[in-house]
Amino acid sequence: MPYQYFEQHLTVNPFSASNINAQCVLLLNAESLKLADFSLTDLLSPFEQAVIERRKSNKAKQEYLATRLLLKFLVRHCFTEFANIPANHISSEFDEQSSKLLLHIKNTNTVLSSCLSHSNGFVGAALNIEQGEFGFDIEKISLKRPFEKLAKHFYHHQEVYLITADEQYAAQRFFRIWTLKEALAKATSRPIAKLLSPHVFTELTTANLNAKSCEFRDFDISIVNKKSTDWQCFYIDDLSQLSGVFKLK
Repeated sequence: MPYQYFEQHLTVNPFSASNINAQCVLLLNAESLKLADFSLTDLLSPFEQAVIERRKSNKAKQEYLATRLLLKFLVRHCFTEFANIPANHISSEFDEQSSKLLLHIKNTNTVLSSCLSHSNGFVGAALNIEQGEFGFDIEKISLKRPFEKLAKHFYHHQEVYLITADEQYAAQRFFRIWTLKEALAKATSRPIAKLLSPHVFTELTTANLNAKSCEFRDFDISIVNKKSTDWQCFYIDDLSQLSGVFKLK
C-alpha cells in the first residue's frame, strides 16, 4: 500500500552525544555557521580546502563546511582509534567508480563510506561503515515550485495520481516521492535520472529495502536502507555540542 510511505515513521531526536552511533544521520542548519569563526586549515584537509575555495556562494561554503564537520565528528566519536585525530587528517573525496563520498584517514589504510544531503541551507551527514545499501535525502518543501507540472513531466503516472488526487497534500506527496527517489538512488548507487520515471514504491519493494520518512521544520527527510538495520536522526541546535572537533579562531 503506497500510503504507508506518506506516513511519518522517521523520528528526529534532539542531539545527545551518548546516543550517537554508526547508524545515525546528523542534521544541522548550516546557515547558523559564520565562516570567519573557523580555522579552515585546522578543520579541512588540503583537498577540502581547495574544494571550498571553489564554492561561489556563502551558502554553498556553509553547507560544505557543516557537512564535513558532522562527518569528522562521527569518525572521531564512533572510532576509538580516531578519537584524537586532527580534523584536517580526515579528507572527504568523491569516488566516481562507486558513486560514494569516501573518507580517507591520513597515514592509515582506512577508507570510510559516507552519505550527505543538503537543501536550502539545511544539511545532513552519515557514515556508512558497512558500505551496505543506505541513502538519505533532505528537500525543502516549497509551495512556490510547480510541483504538479514537474510530476507530470518526470514521475510515474501512478505517482502523479497520488499527488493530484488530493490538493491539500499535493506538495507534501510530491516532495516525499522525491526524497524517496533520491535516497533510493544513493542506496543503490544509481543515477537519479534513471529513477525519476519508475514507480518508487515498486522499486523499493523489488530491492527489498526499508524506507522511513518524516517532515521536519518544513523539510522532507527520507532514509532508505537494508531491512536488517535501523537508522536514527539527530538534530544539532548548536555546534558547541560537537566539542573537540573544531576550533574557533
